[in-house]
Amino acid sequence: MLEMAAGTWHAVLSLDTGGIIFEVKHGGYQPVAADDYAHWAPAEGEPGTTELMAWYAQAQVGDSTFAV
Repeated sequence: MLEMAAGTWHAVLSLDTGGIIFEVKHGGYQPVAADDYAHWAPAEGEPGTTELMAWYAQAQVGDSTFAV
């Protein structure tokens, strides 16, 4: 289990094909507003997505974000 402060940018990449990731947030469901996405991250399927996912696969705790 990992706990992090509210408002912390984070990403999870399962390296186990049978892995399960479960994220819990307090309160009711609220869709993420378009202006609340990481400005540095490409949307799913956009150019740079493959490179960002490859970076996630080798990144270590404390590494700076991949520059897309």
